[in-house]
Amino acid sequence: MPEHWTRNTLEITAYCKKCEAMTQHRVDDGRRGPCLPCIAKLEEKIKVKRIREGLKKEQCEEREKQNPKLF
Repeated sequence: MPEHWTRNTLEITAYCKKCEAMTQHRVDDGRRGPCLPCIAKLEEKIKVKRIREGLKKEQCEEREKQNPKLF
């Protein structure tokens, strides 16, 4: 298996240690990049985390409106 691919190569099939299966991988600068299913899982986790942080911020703002600080 080659270490470098041409610049025109976008994806390759390779073994992923995290998934423990042959999956599609992105090619970055001619080198094998991250596994595409792993990227999708990571992006979903980040999206959920941002939504939770946004909800927490909104809840804090609502509490401040209901119970304003006197001093």
